[in-house]
Order: sequence, then C-alpha cells, then structure tokens
Amino acid sequence: MRSKIKSFIFDHMGLKLLSLTLAFVLWFVVMNVEDSLITKTIYDIPVEMVNGKVIIDNGGVYDVTEGETVNIVIRGPRSIVENLEAVNFVAKADLSHLSVTNSTNIVVSLNDTVSAPQARQIDITPLNEYVTVSIEEETEKSVPVKVITTGNVKSGHALGSSAPTPNMITIKGPESVLSNIVEARAVVDVSNAEKDVAEIVRIGCIDGYGNAIKKDNVSLSAEKVKVTIPVYKTKTVPVNVNTVGNAAEGYGVRSINYEPTTVIITGEAEELSKIRSIDINDVSVTDASEDLESNITLADYIPSNIYIADDTTEIAVNVDIESVVTKEITLSTAAIKMVNQNNNYKYQIVKPPLFKVKVTGFQEDMNDVNIELFNPRMSVQDLGPGEHEIRVAFDESDKYEITERYLVTVEITEKQEAD
Repeated sequence: MRSKIKSFIFDHMGLKLLSLTLAFVLWFVVMNVEDSLITKTIYDIPVEMVNGKVIIDNGGVYDVTEGETVNIVIRGPRSIVENLEAVNFVAKADLSHLSVTNSTNIVVSLNDTVSAPQARQIDITPLNEYVTVSIEEETEKSVPVKVITTGNVKSGHALGSSAPTPNMITIKGPESVLSNIVEARAVVDVSNAEKDVAEIVRIGCIDGYGNAIKKDNVSLSAEKVKVTIPVYKTKTVPVNVNTVGNAAEGYGVRSINYEPTTVIITGEAEELSKIRSIDINDVSVTDASEDLESNITLADYIPSNIYIADDTTEIAVNVDIESVVTKEITLSTAAIKMVNQNNNYKYQIVKPPLFKVKVTGFQEDMNDVNIELFNPRMSVQDLGPGEHEIRVAFDESDKYEITERYLVTVEITEKQEAD
C-alpha cells in the first residue's frame, strides 16, 4: 500500500513539476495582463502657493506668471490609474524658496482620497515643473460694484434699480493684476421674487472680458455687499405716435407705422396707476418730401420713477410721406343739408347756386371721391328773419382734406298763416 502511494507521488515527478511551473507562469501572466502597468496624463491640477507671506512681509506682492496649474503623467497598475483624476492630487509651490529667476518647484502628490498602499504604487511626473512669479510693489484701485441678477421674478412683476452697499470698493494687489480689473460683481438670484429682494452677497473681481479674476494676492476692502432690489408689479400700456409740423408743399403724411405698439412698464403702484399710455407727439415732418425713419428712446417719454420692464428701450417709427393732389368737385347748394331749422321760418339759399369744392388727398384715394362722402351741411340754429352768410361744414376724413372756407347766403322769412 505504501509503495503504491509512494509511486503515485514520485512517478512522473518531472511532468508534475513542469505542470506546476506552467500553472504559476499562466497565473502570473493573467494577473499582469488584467492589472498591467499603464500611464495616463492628467491636466490642469491647480497649484497652491504656500508661504507667500514671506514676500508680503518683505514689502512686495506677487503675481503668478507661469504655473498656476500643472499637468502630470502617472504610471501604475491599471486598476488604480484608470480611476484617478485631477481631484485626487494636490500640487504645491513653496514661494519661500524662490530662485534668482523668481521660480520654484511644483510638488505633486496624491491626496487623502487615495489610500497609502495604492499611493505607493503610483509614479508621478510633472510635465511643467516650475512656478514663476513676478514681484511688484502693492498698489490699490477703486472699482464700482455691479449687481447681476439670475433667474426670473414671478410673472407680472419686474425688478427696479439695484442698489449695492457699498457701491465702490478698494482693491489692493500687484499693478499687473489690478490693471485688468474693471469692476466688482455681486450676483443675486431673483427667481420667483414678488417682494423686494435684500441679500448679503459675496463679490468677485471681473476683467474687461467679463471673466472672473481669482488671485490669492488680491485683497478687497469688502468681501461682501448688501444688495437691495425693489420688485414692482407691471402694467401693459399702448404707445401713441403723432407728428408735428407740415410736410413739404405738395406732400402729406400718408401713415405712421411703429413697433412695438405696446410696452410693459413698472414702478411704484401709485405712480404706475397714473400712466394710461406713452404718448410721443413730437415726431417732426416739417418740410419732409420722403419717408422718415427714426428710433425713439421710450425713457424720454415716461416719468423718471417709471421704468420699462421688458427689453424694449426704443420704438422704431416710420412715417410714410406721399405726394398729394387737389381735385375740384362741384357742389350744388341744393345738396347742402340745412339743420336745426325753426318750424316758424322759411329758408332759402339765395347764392351761390353752386361752387367748386377743393379736396386735397393722396392720388390713389382721389379716384372715387365724391361730395356725398363729406356730408355737406349748415346750421341755422338761433338765426332769425333776414339774410345770413353761413359756413358750410364737412365731415372730416383721414384720407381727404377740405381746407378752404365755403359760404352760402340764406334768406330766412317768417311763415304766413296761409303757408
């Protein structure tokens, strides 16, 4: 029995050892293929400047001219490297160890988001190794505080003028940085607001391109401001446009077209209730012989405490100027209506029997014009017996105009009983 066991164990020993070796090699290969060493490039890791106080204590301020971020190449097991991003690293530059060229090394390491055993398996190689700074004297600059709103107020409401306190701040830092700063900006969310907004808001510095300037070496006289923004109800009112003056001889105003015809306004409730329309009555057409176009600023026609609530700041006006013609139409005095007669009197037009009425209008409207359109009439109210000179009245029209005076003589007599 023992010999059989012994034979089982030691027979073909070479083949058994070979099989064991091959199995180990296969396991080793599989493990290395599954978790092989790989490299990966990670970009834009922010570099923290440390010990910058040393420069400040020596009477200077600094500005980073190169190396605010660092790119790195990492190498390690696939299972670790594939999951690493910029947030897993910390980069620092010690400004107390500047070289004669005002440069210092960037040191990059994994932060506490990665365990120590895993961190030891990762090699880190910075692609840009240095931070370079310029050292200048500290200067200061005053800039306005601008309020920016985000979101939309509740429907039927609008924002008034915002008021930050303070409305100016002083910034201290390197001249090279301060020269790019044009304003301090406070951002306020007004979503669904229906009452006045009052908030304490952190401010940031903005350059001429609207970009935020984030510098550790810039200090502000106020980190936060109080912002007050009134919220008013809105009102839609019509816009009315009228002309003044007279067009050139032989021309007239055919039509006035403008957009928009209504605007949304806002302001204190009491003042808002007084506004019924926005009236623009000073569009001059004096001596005009061709169409006129103009953009009119609406704010010039509303009180200073009323505001335009939508995006409309101007109204586009087009005045259509066309040539006019004069046409003479025969009017028989028998066709003139006599109104407000007294039943005790007899009335008779004694002269003239007829006359020519001059009608002025645009050419295309004059083709079908006739005297009946103007309803010629005269009033004899409160007139007693005798001859009276009475002016003929005509209906007004947007298309035609009768400017001359036309008179008729009416004889009034008392009725006899036989009549």
